[in-house]
Amino acid sequence: MTPANYIVNIQPMPLLVVFLFTEIMKLENNYIDIQRSEYFARIRFYSAQGQLINELGLNDLYNYQIARQGKYFYILTNDGIKIFAGDGELIGLIPDKGLFTIAANDEYLACASDNSVRLYQANKKIFEVNLISPAIRHIIFSENNKYLGVTMRNHFTLIDISSKQVLWTKNSPDAQIVFNKFNDNKIIFITEQRPLLDFNVYIYSLAGDLEFEQGSYYQQFDEQIQDIEVISSGIRVKTHLREWILSQEDNQAININNNTYQHLNSQFEPETIFWPLAPIDSLHPIGNNWFEFQSYGSSSYFHPGIDILSPELPGVPVYAVKTGYVKAWLSTGGTIYWRLAIADSSLNYTDSCDGYLYAHIDSARYHKNVGDFVTAGELIGYIVYWPVDSVHFHHLHFAKIRDRGATWTTADWAFIFNPLILLSPNYDTIPPKFENTLTNQKFAFCQNNTSTYLSPNSLTGDVDIIAKIHDKFSVSTGDTVWDRLIPLKIEYEIVGQQSSVSKTLSFIFSGRIPSGSSLVSVVYKRDNTCYTQGDYDNRNYYFIITNTDGDSIIEVSDAANCWRTTDFPNGSYWVKIYAYDTHNVSAESMLVIVNNSPGVAERTNPVIEQLKTDKINSLYNILGQKLNKTNYQQLKPGIYFYQNNNKFHKVLIIKQTSS
Repeated sequence: MTPANYIVNIQPMPLLVVFLFTEIMKLENNYIDIQRSEYFARIRFYSAQGQLINELGLNDLYNYQIARQGKYFYILTNDGIKIFAGDGELIGLIPDKGLFTIAANDEYLACASDNSVRLYQANKKIFEVNLISPAIRHIIFSENNKYLGVTMRNHFTLIDISSKQVLWTKNSPDAQIVFNKFNDNKIIFITEQRPLLDFNVYIYSLAGDLEFEQGSYYQQFDEQIQDIEVISSGIRVKTHLREWILSQEDNQAININNNTYQHLNSQFEPETIFWPLAPIDSLHPIGNNWFEFQSYGSSSYFHPGIDILSPELPGVPVYAVKTGYVKAWLSTGGTIYWRLAIADSSLNYTDSCDGYLYAHIDSARYHKNVGDFVTAGELIGYIVYWPVDSVHFHHLHFAKIRDRGATWTTADWAFIFNPLILLSPNYDTIPPKFENTLTNQKFAFCQNNTSTYLSPNSLTGDVDIIAKIHDKFSVSTGDTVWDRLIPLKIEYEIVGQQSSVSKTLSFIFSGRIPSGSSLVSVVYKRDNTCYTQGDYDNRNYYFIITNTDGDSIIEVSDAANCWRTTDFPNGSYWVKIYAYDTHNVSAESMLVIVNNSPGVAERTNPVIEQLKTDKINSLYNILGQKLNKTNYQQLKPGIYFYQNNNKFHKVLIIKQTSS
């Protein structure tokens, strides 16, 4: 716990910053303030007097820890485990990723993934131990830092650090291990069987001798062991619901067939999935969409998933949408960020495979864990209470993902497909809606990659076209702001009397989401005129619909694309934009005028240059008459055809420039 005067002394964040999770940690004489939105973390280092010393902003924070009586702050990132001093100075990097833990006083760091655990001392690896199973759930150091315990789904292994040897391994083939801890040179671990609701407490000596075994049961299906403590009168057991003393009188096998919400079966077409919340054959509110713009006062990012809401009702059950194996149960930092990744392939398959991500699972209640086999429709956990003030945004963050490895111990998986497209039923009855981008103006126009806005009655040069669009799902969230989603697909076309742009794909928000924030500005306009917003209180989406090369992949190079009005004759054009969701389409159009001055329009036509240099030998007018080469210099404005590689091509000549 931190002193109250410290909390008072710390400067509060600006009101425009909405962080979903805040944690204050003490590190020697300094304090660390960790403030997180969904995919961004701001870490501030303070003195004991509340003075800000240093600040970090991270888009790749997957986990963080401080050791008991430790001096350093550890962050798991894309580069590995970064080590910071109390003043925020980066003092080390361990190029390893996975499930990690720190020994007291920072003496050791252990990192586990797949079938091994690696031990580090002074940032150097001192040994590695291969394990019997890749289903690693928990790694802990003993109080004196002499032993390392590794919990797998059906195994517990004790490692002696000084000899670098495995002392013993205990197997539990019929029940999974769900909890373990060191306690006064003893090792406690708990096994359980679902749906029987039985669990057993075991206490072993460091030599591996069984000293105590006691059975008990859960009172209801969502209970999960949180802590075990050996006391004089027996064993104190704690769950999120209750706390009780386990005595010999309780040692009886009591099977309660409480299968409520345990398993739901339904028949669906193979290429579809049912909803992960009950009722699984009904629509649910969608609070955020795939690829949606989000910014809570920090870096902007694409929302990598869909948020299926349970408004006003936290703690609802979550069901697996597909049969598979749990390859990840981890938190990216804080109690509300626990998540399950259930893959199509078993832990024996270490190559790349697909799976589904279920995020914001309550870690205090029953949930599946690494190594579990899960069938479609099976209960896998419960939605955690969402702790944002005055907001009841309880939700499941749901995505189709891809990763490689026996287990996925770092949350750096790829987000590969929009699951809303796969959900059944999904009958969306509300089409996307266009709003005025500017006052009394359907669309906005600016010079390419600038904030210099143009009159629609006098467009010149390279022009970006911007449209303000939002969508709404068939089931309302109960909040008019949260109901504002982005469409699934956007297209545009430009129609003129002499020249046009055929219907072109702007964006389709269905596939792989790029990491980082560099591409957000390719899709969304965010300046003082067209200010894209995506948070709890404001959602306004301004799409730069000309930032495309016509394919479905969003790239940095797409920002160079635009409407090059200098390639078009001056005059009137209809700009038409189409917005789609899974079942509907809306369209809006606007009449504009291209009005380039001669200085802007005068470009050397590459076809004419090729004609002059004999690279093209034949030129025909609109009547099909072959022109004399001596007349090429005096061509009048109009449409002409030339032959190249046995194909005819059309060229529009507006005005020739002198060479």
